[in-house]
Amino acid sequence: MFQLSSMEFLRFEHAHGKDDWHPMHEVTPAHDPAASDPERKWGRQRIFRCDSCAEEIRVDVAEDEQRG
Repeated sequence: MFQLSSMEFLRFEHAHGKDDWHPMHEVTPAHDPAASDPERKWGRQRIFRCDSCAEEIRVDVAEDEQRG
């Protein structure tokens, strides 16, 4: 699972051409207990959005059976 302390030292940036990088910031919505997500995925996924173009990426931890 993600641990917030392990994410604090990472910085995500989005490329907009040669040597043109823009910061991305976390926009993961707060957990809604009424949501249909299974409990095992709570806290694993994080969503980041580019400050310049609003493009988003999702970062997730690989399942144990997928790790090498």
